[in-house]
Amino acid sequence: MGLQYALNFWILAVVLLPGVLGSEWGVDYSRYPLCAMRGSTVVIPCAYKYPASLRVETVIWYHRGDKSYDEKIYEFDSSTTDVSTQYRDRADYLGNKEKNCTLQIKNIRDKDEGVYSFRFMTNKHGGQFSGVPGTTIKVDELKVVMTSQKEGKGVSEGDSVSLTCGTDSCSLSQSEFTWFKDDQQLPETQSTLHFRPACKYHSANYSCGLKGNRQTVSEAVNLSVEDGTWAVHYSEINLCALRGSTVLIQCEYGYPEPHKVDSRMWSRNDVDCTGKPYVYHSNNTNISAEYTGRAEFLGNNTRNCTLQIKNIRETDAGEYRFRFITNGCEKCGGPGVTLQVEELKVVMTSSRANGTIREGDSVNLTCDTDSCSLNQSEFTWFKDNQTLPEKQSTLHFSPISYHHTGKYSCALNGRKVPVSNEVNIIVESHFNRIIIITVVGILLVVLTGTVVIIIFMKRINSLNVGKTKGGSKKREDKDLCSDSEKQAESAIYANCMDSSREKSGTSNRYSEESCELPDYGNVNIQERVYGNVNIEETDYENVNIEYTVK
Repeated sequence: MGLQYALNFWILAVVLLPGVLGSEWGVDYSRYPLCAMRGSTVVIPCAYKYPASLRVETVIWYHRGDKSYDEKIYEFDSSTTDVSTQYRDRADYLGNKEKNCTLQIKNIRDKDEGVYSFRFMTNKHGGQFSGVPGTTIKVDELKVVMTSQKEGKGVSEGDSVSLTCGTDSCSLSQSEFTWFKDDQQLPETQSTLHFRPACKYHSANYSCGLKGNRQTVSEAVNLSVEDGTWAVHYSEINLCALRGSTVLIQCEYGYPEPHKVDSRMWSRNDVDCTGKPYVYHSNNTNISAEYTGRAEFLGNNTRNCTLQIKNIRETDAGEYRFRFITNGCEKCGGPGVTLQVEELKVVMTSSRANGTIREGDSVNLTCDTDSCSLNQSEFTWFKDNQTLPEKQSTLHFSPISYHHTGKYSCALNGRKVPVSNEVNIIVESHFNRIIIITVVGILLVVLTGTVVIIIFMKRINSLNVGKTKGGSKKREDKDLCSDSEKQAESAIYANCMDSSREKSGTSNRYSEESCELPDYGNVNIQERVYGNVNIEETDYENVNIEYTVK
């Protein structure tokens, strides 16, 4: 209670005795109430004066939120035992014991709202002063307020929209702010964001805070911009291109009449159409070297946005999106067009399952890809690199003949590249089969004859060996015959001699002239050998001599 009486006394003294103390004693605060954001740090500027002959020993700040002076919130001396726990580690005295009495309070709370007063005491008994009624702090919170040209009707593309960061009761005109879009910090620091016009890509959750203090960030406000007349339309969302061919991505776009197109661009595999480098850019900036000289914009500045890509490569596969900007508002056409890159191939089907193709079979050759549909395309067929007149996707050979033999490939009509793989058809003809059978028969006959001759020669060789043995035996028989003939001749000669003796009577001598051998001019000798040799000699001038040699 003593403190209460002392404060009342000094209030009365200040009010009633201005001539005595008013000129030498005093506390000066801000003329206007201070507005602090919840979670922020507030500085209460303050200055005080007293007689120069005195020395300040104690300074005190009071919070009068409950209209009482019983709560000591700060004391600038070595004793801090009476400081309220509510302000410990949050309240800092930035002044001194001379003339500055500035106070700082961090992390402002709702309970911190109220009147703050400064009091100081000197070394002279009774030499103290309280700056009443003090300065007022209001605690508020930031919030984002949205204003639109069509209040209560939503926001459409092309409308004007503003987002303002403020409070219900505090003036923050001198403050800098930090803006956040979907929790991502924006470069703007002013209290108001202007969208003129509002675009679809502006749709997001926006919040704000005092610059440099995330604890003061407001609750987020959702800005939803409805699609207006900005639009991108693709004729086909799935395209299949053959490697080496040229593909057209047909596209149309639209926007409100008052707007003018500033720039147009195509991107690949980029959801928000802002990926760099680009496939195409109307300003010729950030274009990928991969598409230089191959990508060409066939559209215009009003409605057509068709893109052409030449000499398609496998790396060109992906999703393509068109984006355009009008008066600062842009449109990204998504989802985009998915491009697949394939190669042509020839697939053969035959009525014969074993793979051998013979005259009379049914064979089909189809020009196709693994995953792309080419039903609406015309083709060029090649046989042994010579162009065929057929234009359809399938060649039918029913029945197939020998003259269909060859290497077949295909390409899109009017293009010699890209060409598919080659499929080789070999047709087995009936004439060839006859020739083959004949040749095989001849070979079999020759082989058989060769075998027979070999066997026959072996038999002859074996017989010759037998004859050689038989000839030796015949020579022995002939020798035996010769001996018999000699004996016969001797016997005949002896008979001749005997006859001569009888004719001569007494003479023992004989003459060869008197005994002549018979004429063997007509002698037929037949020899037969039957184990023992039998020789029969006939026709000795009607003389038959038979003898047997045993």
